Amino acid sequence: MWRGFAGRAACGKTHIRQAHQHRLFLFDSSAWFLNSILLLRLIVPTLVTMNIEQARTIAITDVMDKLGHHPTKKNTRDVWYLSPFRAERTASFKVNLARNVWYDFGIPAGGDIIKFVRSYLESEAQSSSVSDALRWLSNLSGITPSVKPFIETGEEEEKRIVLRSVFKLRSVGLLEYLDHRGIPDELAHAYLREIRLYDNDTGRSFTAIAFKNNLGAYEYRTYQFKGCIGKKAVISIRGKNPSAEGVHLFEGFMDFLSVLVLEEKMKLDDDVIILNSAMMLKQALPLLDKSTYKYIYTWFDNDDTGKKATESIQNFCVENPPLEHTPMNESYPAYKDVNEWLIHLIS
Repeated sequence: MWRGFAGRAACGKTHIRQAHQHRLFLFDSSAWFLNSILLLRLIVPTLVTMNIEQARTIAITDVMDKLGHHPTKKNTRDVWYLSPFRAERTASFKVNLARNVWYDFGIPAGGDIIKFVRSYLESEAQSSSVSDALRWLSNLSGITPSVKPFIETGEEEEKRIVLRSVFKLRSVGLLEYLDHRGIPDELAHAYLREIRLYDNDTGRSFTAIAFKNNLGAYEYRTYQFKGCIGKKAVISIRGKNPSAEGVHLFEGFMDFLSVLVLEEKMKLDDDVIILNSAMMLKQALPLLDKSTYKYIYTWFDNDDTGKKATESIQNFCVENPPLEHTPMNESYPAYKDVNEWLIHLIS
């Protein structure tokens, strides 16, 4: 079983709404029938749902407001939010007001309000069919149609950011950013690349640090936000041990690099899987072959999303013996994630 600095630290340690009962002493048969219908509507308020076209007339910004998400910035065209699908510090979720469509640069994915509600329900581990989305919208009281229907797949938004070039990490600004996050140049040059991207909307180019995923796309981040250029996927990294019995799971590549700093290693002995988003956990599960691994270590965030992902892995191990799960976030309970813990330790 894996034992490292952080490992030793860790080892120490039907929604049912009840209606009010109304006693109705009415003996007239027609009145009794009417009261029965009224009582049925009290108990089953969701029998009547809107259709797809009606749903598409609801502004996504109104739904975001109902969910308690407020804009971080906005202009006459777009509104930006922190993603409702995960915890993040920099807004990567955009709503286009004219089209009433959304795009999340961190997944990346986008679409109309139906796609949004389905993605939101999935992130909350709820049923997420079209019918479920329509029922959910119907139950979200106080929202009235405010825009014309518009159908959008999100594919046009994906083409907004274009990859221009990939080269060795050399930007002084990006290296300083990594140094601020506790990642030394040696590790940065070993695992990361610098990419130049072009924004078709603004006509501007910008650079970002990037980590290639299993499908050859690049997970990237800048000072302002993070995202993926190309198809979202996990990152698999083989450990130094060719017959590793353990595998470490991380939400993002910055967490992985942080553990390498903590362990004072360029490579872990066991294998590594970087999810690049907790929503990608389902894609990682087939890689956790119990015939190969005996131990799974999770380095997830100490927020609701991280806790749900940790619980999912725990359940997966229970259902797939002899896999054993060790939640490593017990090493940094007072911090949001591994990187925040690292910054604290080196400061």
